[in-house]
Amino acid sequence: MSVQHSAGAAAVATPDSRRLGLRHSLTALRGGWFARLAGIALLTGVYYGSAKLGYQMKFSGPVGAIVWLPVGVGMSFLYLGGLGLWPGVVAGDLLANDYSTLPLGSAIGQTCGNVLEVVVAVVLLQRLIPDRRPLGRTASVVRMLIAIAAGTAVSATIGLASTRLGGVISTGDIPRLWRTWWLGDTSGALIVVPLALAWSRSAWRAELRQRAPEAVVVVAAVIGLSELAFRSSRPLTYLTFPAFVWAAFRLGWAGTTLVVAIAGGFAAWATAHYEGPFAFGSLTGNILATQAYIVVAALSSLFLAAAVWERERFAERLRASRVRLADATDNERKRIERDLHDGAQQRLTALAVYLELAAEQSEQAPEGAPEHFRHARQDLLTAIDELRELAHGIHPPALKQHGLAAAIRSLAGRSQLPLTVVALPHSRGDGSAEAAAYFVVAEALTNAQKHSRASSVWVSVRLMGHKLLVEVADDGVGGAHEAGGVGLQGLRDRVEALGGDFAIASRTGIGTHLRATIPARPAKT
Repeated sequence: MSVQHSAGAAAVATPDSRRLGLRHSLTALRGGWFARLAGIALLTGVYYGSAKLGYQMKFSGPVGAIVWLPVGVGMSFLYLGGLGLWPGVVAGDLLANDYSTLPLGSAIGQTCGNVLEVVVAVVLLQRLIPDRRPLGRTASVVRMLIAIAAGTAVSATIGLASTRLGGVISTGDIPRLWRTWWLGDTSGALIVVPLALAWSRSAWRAELRQRAPEAVVVVAAVIGLSELAFRSSRPLTYLTFPAFVWAAFRLGWAGTTLVVAIAGGFAAWATAHYEGPFAFGSLTGNILATQAYIVVAALSSLFLAAAVWERERFAERLRASRVRLADATDNERKRIERDLHDGAQQRLTALAVYLELAAEQSEQAPEGAPEHFRHARQDLLTAIDELRELAHGIHPPALKQHGLAAAIRSLAGRSQLPLTVVALPHSRGDGSAEAAAYFVVAEALTNAQKHSRASSVWVSVRLMGHKLLVEVADDGVGGAHEAGGVGLQGLRDRVEALGGDFAIASRTGIGTHLRATIPARPAKT
């Protein structure tokens, strides 16, 4: 804001091959530099153009702009294209400064603040949201808001400090101007950044194209309602919110961010031209009311769209997990049938044969009957053992008889890795929740022993209210993911089938951390 506003080498390297390799290297280097320079030039032009658009709001001078769009432009370019594009922010901001109304030192100070603003926000976005998806989850939207708010605070602080040192403003003006500057930059970022992120993903654009007729109706409704609300001095701005809700529920991220940008543009333009319900009093009051409208509209729409997106993805995963559970149930039934046929059934059939032979022998030669009874007894005991092993594979006896804490202690006693049990529940939960928690721990330990090359594992299981919180972590090589096998995917299916949440964090070289939250009713006594 501005106050006035590939690898593999040949066995033998011949001179021709060396020249060819050098030529390819130079071409790749030239292409990389050309791409970067083109990105910087594009960023400079878009940044400068958005700054000129901000000046058209006519609210310039000591109170600053209503909405400062360049900050959103800079954040979007650097987040999507890389931090190496930062010279484009410097060039665009230096070109946009009005040196006739600002001392040179103050102008350069503002530019430094604006560049740091963008860089700080982008670095925080990358750190707070490692999956590079600031949209799609309410938690990610919160983190994106934190990053934007922190970055814009840097610009407001440095920019006003340099302006005060240049004698443009007085010390008493700083609190009011800081709020205006911060909200103006935050408003610009909340309009541009989500819009750029949403429209940069082809899947979200395709989702909007699939509902093109409905999108046209919603956009027309936003334009009409905004025109009605901001052409009148009456408090009619609430009329636009049903359109925001409609877009969030039906049009996905591309549609939601588009209608927010349209409505925010109407509000800022109308207020800058002293029209609409926000042009009612002092200049500072007008700006504050408009910025509050833009921030509330953007956050309401973004959080609602995130909640809808989360529910839809959860429903999709639930449908997919039901299919996988049905397949797994069928496969398990076939396995049990095969184990019974190949094991216990054969033993019981042999038992029947030996008993029949013993009955015949007892009539014809009684002295040979005991041997047949001994064979029958041995087959009976073997069949009992096989049935017991089969039943234990379905539901561990320690879990059923003594509870989850005892079953996990039993797992710890058999673990091949040093295992630390941090916490265990002191009371019993319902059987389904305890079984799911047990298998999460068992599968995590199995994976750690087989794949992680870890030196230690820790387990924590807590019964908190009506939820079981299960955590298993190791210090191994990491890199585990659900797509790598059916084990982790099966755990997610089991947990989510009970209405719980399952998450895995497994960064390469740091280890693996599984976390499951399972609804658990108190056990019936």
